[in-house]
Amino acid sequence: MKTSARFHGRWTPFALGLPQLLLIVLFFYWPTLKGLWWSFHLVCPFGHCSRFVGVGNYLRELKDASFYASLFTTAVFSLLGVGVSVTIALALAWMVELHHRSGKLFRYLLIWPYAVAGSVLGVILRVASSPSIGLMGYLNTVWPGFWQPHLNGAQAMATVVFAFAWTQIPFDFIVLVAALRSIPADYMAAAAIDGAGPLRRFIDIQIPMIRPQLFFVATMNLIDSITNSFAIVDTMTQGGPGGATDILAYKIYRDGFIGLDLSGSSALSMLLMLLVLAASAVQFAVFERQAKREA
Repeated sequence: MKTSARFHGRWTPFALGLPQLLLIVLFFYWPTLKGLWWSFHLVCPFGHCSRFVGVGNYLRELKDASFYASLFTTAVFSLLGVGVSVTIALALAWMVELHHRSGKLFRYLLIWPYAVAGSVLGVILRVASSPSIGLMGYLNTVWPGFWQPHLNGAQAMATVVFAFAWTQIPFDFIVLVAALRSIPADYMAAAAIDGAGPLRRFIDIQIPMIRPQLFFVATMNLIDSITNSFAIVDTMTQGGPGGATDILAYKIYRDGFIGLDLSGSSALSMLLMLLVLAASAVQFAVFERQAKREA
């Protein structure tokens, strides 16, 4: 049996991979390099002229109070979103593992929401959370004026956090179910013989043994909350009310495409990329230390 594939032509592998390479260059490397160049230049609103200013754009953004307000909002959104998504996914994975007969059906049902795009989910939840026509509007019939997410910043943040958690739970659920299934059955059987109930076994055995997987899904959710939460915020709150949901990803869009500050938005994009790289570096460092410890 052949252990590796061999192509007849030398250029066949490059031809097969060329479409994907072109997409990566056009939609990732070229915009990144263009944004890096713009971040060191003072660019005209439509990009027809530019002047080199060095790190002036970065200093201008770092002195802007709105940057720190958006950074704080991003931190709140990310921490709440990651906490909610991982907690719910862990609880669902644990309950599915407790009921093996119906677990297969629920696994399929809980994976389906992962196929819904963030923008589509944002539109759906925006209608559902509407104080006049949505499901949450029922609260105003019981307590008039209680549910006003377009005026109350905390309620607006709660809606976007719920929407973000909804998009992350299926992925977290898949990883955590696989992690729980990798735990040797002998450990669980021995704990059951000693009189430990399902909850005690979950707290004392299962959670400690899946800590690497928990850290992995939390880190992936954190990166996703920083980079891929634009569609949810744009379709649900547009950064409002009063900047309560103005995360960095949306601020970059607002400054660049609405305010036409191409230089400042490019500098913010580079700062955002540094945050993502820092989170990724921490993840790799932790996994490398874990691998060395196990070796």
